[in-house]
Amino acid sequence: MLGTLPWLAGLSAVQARSAGLVFGVISPRAVEQTRDNWWPFVERLGAAVGQAIELQVFETQEHMVRAFMAHEVDVGWMGNVPALEVVEAGAGAVFAQMVTRDGGLGYQSQMVVGRQAASINDLGDVLAQARHLRFSDGEAKSTSGHLVPLYFAFQKNGINEAKSIFQHHESGSHQDNLKKVATGAVDVATANNEEVAFFARDFPELATRIKVVWESPLIPQSPLLWRTGLPPDVRRKIGSFVVGFGATRLEEKQILERVNGLSRFRASSNRQLVPIADLEMFKARQAINHDKSLSAQERARRIEAVIKRGSRLELRLKLGA
Repeated sequence: MLGTLPWLAGLSAVQARSAGLVFGVISPRAVEQTRDNWWPFVERLGAAVGQAIELQVFETQEHMVRAFMAHEVDVGWMGNVPALEVVEAGAGAVFAQMVTRDGGLGYQSQMVVGRQAASINDLGDVLAQARHLRFSDGEAKSTSGHLVPLYFAFQKNGINEAKSIFQHHESGSHQDNLKKVATGAVDVATANNEEVAFFARDFPELATRIKVVWESPLIPQSPLLWRTGLPPDVRRKIGSFVVGFGATRLEEKQILERVNGLSRFRASSNRQLVPIADLEMFKARQAINHDKSLSAQERARRIEAVIKRGSRLELRLKLGA
């Protein structure tokens, strides 16, 4: 199905962009599936705000961040790491957070292997056998697929680069990674508990072929952001619609379930990105510390720059600065 109002279809990109709002979403699964799941919600948002609205689905986090930076997206859903990049650049701000069907405000990164892998039952087994295993990581900007496993599974075990310990290293979306493990294309891959549940729903036979061998601490649910500079009255309408959607109407509850297994959205702010910023700063410091090409003076200069960046980020996230 089309993700835009019918009368927008024949307009040029510039005309369509000036005619209303653009709602962007990242696609953790197939693009058309994501479009079909989100469009009923987005269509009703446009009606509530009183503006034509276009739905754009991005296959990578990087592409969506670039669109937000270029003011080509007005409202959007993305992972915490790209959201941090958008907020740090002053291009957008968090205003809502997903709430799962069971009321959960967070999720856990997971590592999966093939169910037939009898010798791999936990992270210790993965690390011990890594030199014989094919690994599929998440995209570089994926919070649950890449950053969280990098920090909690690898760096906390003294491993700075996952690709350095595995026989083979590649990357992919959550669904792609789960399919790779289920079909034997790789031996181990990252995803998160929500995507594993969706995989079991959408591909029940393939799901029987995988098992979870590691999961992270709880990570905040993904946010919705709006563009900096969006008029205050439009923001108020968007915020009111989003937070109230699914409160009473059965049809709206069913739409949220299809969107991402949600029960509702709750009001949020940039503050929810604080733990993600901590992870990012740790990642940056570790990269500098392990860069053998740097002199001691240059390493110290870069570490100081990261510390200053972290302080600025903390102020922006906690105070809305």
